[in-house]
Amino acid sequence: MNFDISLPVKKIIFGPGRLKELKEIPENDEKSNVLIVSDPVLKKLGFVSRLEKYINGEILEFCEVEPNPSCETIDRAAEIARKNDVKIVIGFGGGSSIDAAKAIACLTTNEGTMLEYLEKEKTFGKREVTLIAMPTTSGTGSEVTGVGVYTDKVNKNKKALMTSEYWVDYAIVDPQLTVSLPKRATAATALDAFIHAIESYWSKNSQPFSEALSMKAMKLILSNIEKAYFEPNDLNAREELSLASMLAGMAFSQSRTTVLHAMSFPLTNIYGIEHGFACSLALPEVLRENYPYNKERFENLLKYLDFSSIEEFALKLEEIYRNIDAPLKLSEIGVKEEEIKNIAEITLDFSFYKFNPKEYDLNELIELLKKVY
Repeated sequence: MNFDISLPVKKIIFGPGRLKELKEIPENDEKSNVLIVSDPVLKKLGFVSRLEKYINGEILEFCEVEPNPSCETIDRAAEIARKNDVKIVIGFGGGSSIDAAKAIACLTTNEGTMLEYLEKEKTFGKREVTLIAMPTTSGTGSEVTGVGVYTDKVNKNKKALMTSEYWVDYAIVDPQLTVSLPKRATAATALDAFIHAIESYWSKNSQPFSEALSMKAMKLILSNIEKAYFEPNDLNAREELSLASMLAGMAFSQSRTTVLHAMSFPLTNIYGIEHGFACSLALPEVLRENYPYNKERFENLLKYLDFSSIEEFALKLEEIYRNIDAPLKLSEIGVKEEEIKNIAEITLDFSFYKFNPKEYDLNELIELLKKVY
């Protein structure tokens, strides 16, 4: 048995109320210019002001990050960081803000535009600023991955960028920050984490380390997603989902994702559906179709999650989806039947679909999408 593990985060600080420990991070001193990267909603709700109490240095804000951050947004923020000799970049928010912060931190001391790096025309040199991630959702796990996802408005698509420079220096995961998440965001982000976990588990790149993390994450999410949805102030449920999201992030950072994530890109780009819903929509059907390709692995998972069959597992997921108002059909998000082939073709443009147990060709993928139409 041979496998590699890479998780080069200096320190993970996890637990309710631990936001304040930002103040104790050694690099956070009075001489440092600090750029907070966040979104307009968190700024408006006062979350950014709350964070600023724990910053010792000179504070700059960039609270313009949109969902699926664009290269243009990254470039504007990077120019601010360069001009102000920023030494610390804090990604504060959901996955979009943290992904944006990763790129901004790298661009602070690297020349060029984000699109040049996304198109692999340039490669990031060593990141010279401290990078801190502080998630306010429990879904992406971006605080513990070396991946970022960005929108290329020129070519009208989303692309992922992987680099060792994206591993953060510090991750502060404070579940109290997720309590005010709206129901829809709670559902979408928790399902995103579940897809990270299950795709990591069934990926052809799965290994013992990622397998253990992904199994634990799945159990935590199944036990807590509805609690957090219907009782948003249940801090224990929020804590369990934050932990699950982080564990799932650690898992897929080792094994990569598979066909569901590949499929999510056209669904998000074209139809504007949230990333978590785009990833999870076809899960019950893909679960059924993957099962014959690695029965032993799936049987181990079913036993751990206390399901008697793959069909019982799939039906339970469909029940949860209905309870939390998550889409189960492409038609629910505005897809027309004649558009299915285009979705399938775009899905196959993302090479990581090949890590799926069942290797779909175009016709098979079209048939899958018809089943969930």
